[in-house]
Amino acid sequence: MQKNTEELILFVERTRHFLNLWTIYNDLLSRKYVPSMGEEAESIHDPKGTMMLILYAYFYSLVEDSNDGLNAFRVWREHFPEEEHAIAAVEGQIAPSISHLRLFRNRLGFHGSRSRAHEARGLDLFANTSGTAMWNAMKNFKALASTLLAKEMAIKKSDDAEAKKCRDWIKAIAARATEQSGKPSA
Repeated sequence: MQKNTEELILFVERTRHFLNLWTIYNDLLSRKYVPSMGEEAESIHDPKGTMMLILYAYFYSLVEDSNDGLNAFRVWREHFPEEEHAIAAVEGQIAPSISHLRLFRNRLGFHGSRSRAHEARGLDLFANTSGTAMWNAMKNFKALASTLLAKEMAIKKSDDAEAKKCRDWIKAIAARATEQSGKPSA
């Protein structure tokens, strides 16, 4: 069976954008970046809130649960089947929130709503998933995405030591995702 390299390339490109959004959001939170507008305590312009909306919505675009959408877990299983344990651990951490992420993206993040009542369902993400749980899931997703690609590059360069280091990181990511989701280890 031939692997879908186009989908992998699209995934890598979108992941790069996600990592950039992640960096900008973290820099805003840690005040490494202070925008020229909206930092006053009483400002109606809140760049941190705006970036959070964009980050969460964009994150869903990487794990979309439809056949015609990009789904990292499907891409990873096709290209890295030997890492099923880690893929399943991170997917298991995100899966309980996937429908809420979709509504968040559709009603608040990108598509928008015409009324507060329609928009309200998008906020169910925060009613049903703690900020810490979602943040940890995104951190583990980000770590696994980066490490799978680093492992692939190490293998292509025949760098066995780096590939082993990546395998160890992947095992650690899987263990952390499993622990954070509260599921027993296999």
